[in-house]
Amino acid sequence: MNPKYWISALALLASSLCIAQSTSKPASDWTGYAGAGAGSFPRYTGGKGVDVTPVPLLMFEYKETYYVDLMRAGVRLWATDDKKFALGLAAEPRFGFKARDGALLTGMAKRRHSIELGPSLEWETPAVSLNFAWFHDVLGASKGSSWRVSAYKQWVNTSNWDVGAYASIERESARVVTYYFGVPATEVTASRALYAPGAATHLSLGLQAAWKFSPRYSLLMGVQNTRIGSAAANSPIVETRNAPITYIGLGWNL
Repeated sequence: MNPKYWISALALLASSLCIAQSTSKPASDWTGYAGAGAGSFPRYTGGKGVDVTPVPLLMFEYKETYYVDLMRAGVRLWATDDKKFALGLAAEPRFGFKARDGALLTGMAKRRHSIELGPSLEWETPAVSLNFAWFHDVLGASKGSSWRVSAYKQWVNTSNWDVGAYASIERESARVVTYYFGVPATEVTASRALYAPGAATHLSLGLQAAWKFSPRYSLLMGVQNTRIGSAAANSPIVETRNAPITYIGLGWNL
């Protein structure tokens, strides 16, 4: 089984458990959406090939402590009384690739999927919601680390619509970039040169929306594009600097 499908299956199971538990908890304990739909994303970061697959669409919080936001899950371990500042732990998956994922990868060894975990700081300002996070590869694929700064702005929040935009900057260490974008001597070919990159900085912009067409259900949709940093984009296995992701599906209003 493709690990991406395996991760999706686990997430769908988690969402069903959360929904089942929510029926026995006060409604105010739960906020957000839990559902599923279809997602489009690159077969590997830097590749032009696209996969369209079923995906979980999880964007919820429980008691303002535990949360899932699409590709990130976390827990707030400490927060101020007004909830303007919070410290906690967050985790995100990082997807690798197989040689069959693109023509430029032919003959290359598999790059493993991994989970990255680390501390997270949230700061709710009058203008935007800020997040600062540092992650380390806890499954030992790249053995590297990264830090990320993101900002989210909710534009619309009515009884029918929930619309927001976000931007982020991510700095990946040389270990991460070398593992996923590098070409070691054992993988050099006549058309694929040796490549040992350094650290890279990626920029992402996204928009997400929920059309709450009934008291219980919403249509969830979103789009994001990541602009790959130069150290990674200059790799001989990269076909494009853009890594777009889109999704649409049905969600239950928690």
